[in-house]
Amino acid sequence: MNRTIAISTLSPIHIGCDEVFDPSNFVIHDSLLHALDPFELACNLSEDERKQLGLLADGRQPIGALQRFFRDNAARFATLAHHQVAVVDAIVNEYKKSLGKPTQLSAAGEATYNLFPIARTAYRPFDSTPYLPGSSIKGSIRTAWLNRCNAGKPLTPDERRDHKGAPRHLQERLLGYQSGKFENDPFRHVAIADAHPEDDTASPPTRVIYAISKKKRQPRDGESHPPELKVFLETIPEALPSAFLSEIRLAGKISWNALCDACNTFYAPQLKAELTHPVLGALLETKWKQLVGEILDNEICILIAARQGFLLRVGRHSGAESVTLDGLRNIKILGPKVNGKPTFDYRHNTTEKRFASETKAGDEKLLPFGWVWVDASNDEYRYYSDTLRQKLAKRSVALRDAHRDRCLRLEEVQHKRTIANAEAAQRKQALEIAAREAEEARLAHQAALALLSPRLQAIENFIAIGEDRAVSLMANKERLNGDYHNRARKLAADALTGTDWTADEKLALANAITEWLPKIVEKIDKGQLKNLKLSALRGS
Repeated sequence: MNRTIAISTLSPIHIGCDEVFDPSNFVIHDSLLHALDPFELACNLSEDERKQLGLLADGRQPIGALQRFFRDNAARFATLAHHQVAVVDAIVNEYKKSLGKPTQLSAAGEATYNLFPIARTAYRPFDSTPYLPGSSIKGSIRTAWLNRCNAGKPLTPDERRDHKGAPRHLQERLLGYQSGKFENDPFRHVAIADAHPEDDTASPPTRVIYAISKKKRQPRDGESHPPELKVFLETIPEALPSAFLSEIRLAGKISWNALCDACNTFYAPQLKAELTHPVLGALLETKWKQLVGEILDNEICILIAARQGFLLRVGRHSGAESVTLDGLRNIKILGPKVNGKPTFDYRHNTTEKRFASETKAGDEKLLPFGWVWVDASNDEYRYYSDTLRQKLAKRSVALRDAHRDRCLRLEEVQHKRTIANAEAAQRKQALEIAAREAEEARLAHQAALALLSPRLQAIENFIAIGEDRAVSLMANKERLNGDYHNRARKLAADALTGTDWTADEKLALANAITEWLPKIVEKIDKGQLKNLKLSALRGS
């Protein structure tokens, strides 16, 4: 059975791809991260900028110097961007104030810098559009299915004894296949395509935010708040209706209805628990919490009951509870150091959770990571599905409109840059052709000269000098009795007195002097030409 699914984001999503934006391949300007192509950047650097980069790279503290170079030239380099991402104001300010400044100095004076990496979410390399890998979706579904099969039971005694092999043995037992017989794993018959935006629609926006950790309990008396562990992440924002389309194929024992039940039974209570958590729930953004609570109680509740779709949690920072099974959680918790060494404890629940935040402190307006609604509604339930999308769209309309306008402007800039680059390439090619032809002509001329007699070579040299002088003098001329005038005198005298000059060579010289001397030297008239005895050279 094949079923088309539309995926809406309920909260920010970040699916790691092991790539980062770093300050050498982006700049932040006008609240946007402008991603740079290294080749495009190299082609557009001026000679002075190339020299400056070389000096900075060879300097004593190159990391900070190079970071400041890109930051200080952000406005200029932003015009070369091939991709743009919105950035929250707090990170923009941190980029402006902190980039290129050492975070600490060693006793030897060596500086340590914040490398300012921004982890990218999964994207298509050819157009930078974000997408949801089918493997991530399938992994979340598999966790829910295993939880359904386990039904909260503990590990068997054999599994508890084999601590390292327990996860593998557990899956084999729950899914009913023998060790090494992966072909019998029922999920071999579940195929989920990568989820991409619909063709001919604007790509979903992404946004750079903080990922921060928050403790699940209130501070005890006299306990200070620990410094927030902050990470910069590119995320797909919340409330994007039907942002991604995919297809799920069920060809084995797992049915659509059972799959919906497994996912909703596992994930729906977790989402509701996050909204109502006595400590962390109060830190969630109020309007988002109200929106998600409303659709959970109405449209999603109806669609879940009719098995028209399911909740999932995908990507990084989903929390250990969302990737482990009920009744089997044994989460490693870092404890205080003892004698300088860290200690660990194992619990059924985590003590902290990661949230998406627009500020480094994250004191309010937090959003959890990873929540999506996977919809496959038929016509009978289309009304509820459409109403759900409309509610989500109302929250994200400003973000989506701004992104669409930004993409159109960037496309226009890139189109103009493509035309300009093509024209520049054509001009360069034309210059190269002209230079090659000129060189070929020069070589041909030299070859031809080599075949001439020394007298004819002297005449050709006299003409070539005249051509060069005419260009350099423009509308001006040399004075009488100057270099060119004297050259003419000497050649004429040599031709008149020399015994090796032929009549044709003398005539050629007379014609060259008659043509070029008046062009180069002022006040050359018939009298001046007569003084050179050109008539004698002509044999008249």
